[in-house]
Amino acid sequence: MNNHNDNEKGKHAIEQQMEKIFKHAKTNSYGTQDRYMHSCIQFTAFCVDHFKLQNLRNISDKHLIAFIKHRQEDGISPKSLKNDLSAIRYMNYHTPKVRQQISDNNGLKLKGLDLEKTNPKNGDRAWTNQEYSNFKNFAEKLGKDVVSDTLILSRTIGVRVTEAVACSRPQAINALKTGIYSVKGEAKNGKHREVSLSKEAREVFERKLKESNQYRLFIKDGEKTHEVVNKVQNFINYYRDRFTTLEGKKIRVDTRDPSKSHELTYHGLRYAYVKDRVTHFINKGLSLEEAYKLVTKEIGHERKEVIEIYLQQLISEI
Repeated sequence: MNNHNDNEKGKHAIEQQMEKIFKHAKTNSYGTQDRYMHSCIQFTAFCVDHFKLQNLRNISDKHLIAFIKHRQEDGISPKSLKNDLSAIRYMNYHTPKVRQQISDNNGLKLKGLDLEKTNPKNGDRAWTNQEYSNFKNFAEKLGKDVVSDTLILSRTIGVRVTEAVACSRPQAINALKTGIYSVKGEAKNGKHREVSLSKEAREVFERKLKESNQYRLFIKDGEKTHEVVNKVQNFINYYRDRFTTLEGKKIRVDTRDPSKSHELTYHGLRYAYVKDRVTHFINKGLSLEEAYKLVTKEIGHERKEVIEIYLQQLISEI
């Protein structure tokens, strides 16, 4: 669990170190720098949660291997994982007085990390409807509209956390006109795609457009996309135990160790969305294979194997 006090009183020490590094090491384009920083935010948060890491100088191969395996479990593609590693190496290179230079991909492979393997199918990650509803309502009561609204977008139109947070005013206006939401430059790996606008997402867009004239619906002037993403994810990580249900634990059983269950994560909202959409298409008379193809495009993936990771329990029930 993330240290909530750090988030309230100030940023965690290694997050401050990371931001200082990226502030002074401007050797990439703006787009690359932003993507690298987003990867490093996820990595440093993981290291704090799982290793209680306090200083970036202490990063070693064991931290990278654990992080990449964790990402593989979430269905992240080999290409994206390699991008993550490039970002972390960039940060490590610019970190003064590091205790260990981290290995290249071949070195990590010798230590047991297979970057090309198909992501393991080790259990569902989906939120139950009760968990989603209760968590969303809780965020609304606390006045955390950015959290509740982005939860709605990810749960009902399947966007990633960065895609939800970076939603722009023109995107929302166009979606209300056409009934189709277009994921554009904020998409992972630059992939554009279109998804049907849900009733709930429509209500979010209508309200946000009335509330403010800012270009990004969820990012205030002076804020960075990755900063808002981090706040949303940290909020979920801090409060998730309060809203985890017995039904949810049963759904999210870790198939490697049935005595354990996967925790609620933002990414799990996409699992729930995928299950709903595949079920929707099957109920309309489409085959499982046909449903795969449609939903794969909706969530911005290309490989059938990734969809199967999202649908392990559903497939077993069909």
